[in-house]
This record gives sequence, structure tokens and C-alpha cells, in this order.
Amino acid sequence: MQIKDVAFLRHPGISRNFLFTRRVSRKIIGFSSQRHLHWTAGILYIKTDAATRSGFRFTGEEPKMNLIEELSNLDLSGRQAKVYLALLQLGSASAIELAKNTGFKHPTVYDVLDSLKARGLVSESFLGKKKRFTAENPDNFQEIEERRRRTLDSTLPSLKELYLGGVQRPRIRFYQGAEGIKAVNEELLNVKSKEYFYFGSVQEMFKTSGEQYLRDYFKRRIERGIWSNAIRNPSRERDEDYMQPGEHNLRRVRYLPTPISEDIAGLYLYDEKIAIHSALKENYAVTIESRELFILLKTIWQCLWNVAVEPGAPPKAENAGGKK
Repeated sequence: MQIKDVAFLRHPGISRNFLFTRRVSRKIIGFSSQRHLHWTAGILYIKTDAATRSGFRFTGEEPKMNLIEELSNLDLSGRQAKVYLALLQLGSASAIELAKNTGFKHPTVYDVLDSLKARGLVSESFLGKKKRFTAENPDNFQEIEERRRRTLDSTLPSLKELYLGGVQRPRIRFYQGAEGIKAVNEELLNVKSKEYFYFGSVQEMFKTSGEQYLRDYFKRRIERGIWSNAIRNPSRERDEDYMQPGEHNLRRVRYLPTPISEDIAGLYLYDEKIAIHSALKENYAVTIESRELFILLKTIWQCLWNVAVEPGAPPKAENAGGKK
């Protein structure tokens, strides 16, 4: 007989320690003092001369908790995960054996088995007149996810149509501190229209985010092909090359006709959203998802763009980016 583990076990009803061994197959194994051990998926059962059973949990063989937690990410409840893992270990089991293994009551085990069968994770068969349950191949999880993905792909257009055509309520999020401002900046890198529009001051950007972050941010924006369209405060500029207008920087810039001497917030427009960055003194950011407000502010932005001052040239009335 092939031996894998050796350990000592104490039970409250037994006055001495018993040396036992576990066979790799986890079946009945030999034991001294005229007792037998039955190992089942982490539970060690001792069968006494009086044909009674006492259960011992051998902690080294319990299903890992992280497996149960991971299965919860696949929409299995804790009970479903425990029963499924027990079946994977046992190969095949009756409901009674599963109840002993998991500690669940028989009705609970049957309910869990029914739910697992419905998902294609467990099958049942008969051994004589006794019903047995078997865990299906874990690859079935992939088929379940693929089926869900196909359902989502076919359903999503209809859901979006209802969402866009239904009653819309603005969504407002508030962020405090420099990290909150950076979180909003990161959202701009995922803009679907591949461009955004803003009013702002370059010096305030450097104060709130820092030169190193802005340089890295510029590189990532260029890599994603996102245009920046800005109406900036001419009295708060900087000389960094990557902040200058030009196609190589994917940046269009015009300046407010009248400079503003005080620190001002920045206003960003993108994907029917509005983001507001405060200056460093107030140090916050707000995002608003509102189509109506976006249209209003984008119209104001475009009107101001048409009278704003181009770098080194007199004002011109033309659209930036061709989008409203």
C-alpha cells in the first residue's frame, strides 16, 4: 500500500493518540486498535466496533478558501462552491455522502445539486437504485461564460436603446484631492470620440498634477491618438514643448481674448460628460454625465473658440475638431 501522510489524531471520546496513515486514493485505510478510517475530501471518519462514525476535519486537506472565493466570481454561492469542490475531490458521491462531507442538511444538498445541474456543472446517474452525483469537467465554466457573452452581445443593443430613449438623470461624482483630479484625467484617456475640449490654465495643471505626471500623460495621450482642443488663459502659460499647439502634439490651442489673473478651475467636455478641476487651493474634481448640460457647455465653448485668439495670429472664426 502506498503511503503519503503520517500524523497523530486526538478525539475527545478517545483517551489516547492514534497513529494513522492516508492512502493516496483516499479510500478505507488500515488502522490499529481494531478501528477503520475513511477519508473523504478533508473529513476523516473513524468507524468503531459499535459501527458509529465520528468525523474529524484534517485541515491540511480542506479545499482552499481562495478557491471558494474565486468560484464566487463565477457566480457560485458559498454552498454551491463547497458542494462542487467536494464532488471534484470525490469523483462521485451520494447526497448523503455530500451532506456528511459539507456539513449541510440533506434538503440543502439537494437544492444545491439541482442548481448545479441546471448550470451544467453536475450530472446524476444511478448505481443500482442509489442516485449518484458527479462533477462535470471544469471546462464547462468556459462554455457558460461564452454563452453569457453571446447573450450579452445580442441583448446589449436593445438595452442601450432603452437607456438612451428613457428618462435620463444626471450622474454626478465628486473627487477630493490631487489623486481625485488625476483619476478624472485618466478617464480622458479613454474618451471614445478621440478628442476632448477644455477651458483652462496650464500653470494650474502643473500645480495640481506635477511636471512628471503631465509629461507621461502627454505620451500616453499621443499613443492613443487623442486630440486636445483648448481655450487657455494666456497669462498662465508655460514653455514646455509638449504643451505647445501643433499636429505633432495632437493639440489645438486658442487663447481667451481677456487674460484672467487669478487661479481658475479647468472645464473639460468629452463623451457627453463634463469634468471640472479646481485649482490647487480648493483641490477637488467633479464629473457630471448629462447630455443636456454637455450640449449647452459645448455650444458655449464653440462660440468662445470662434472669437478666441490663435497663437501668433489674429482671431479666426472656425470650428475646432469639427465636432459639437
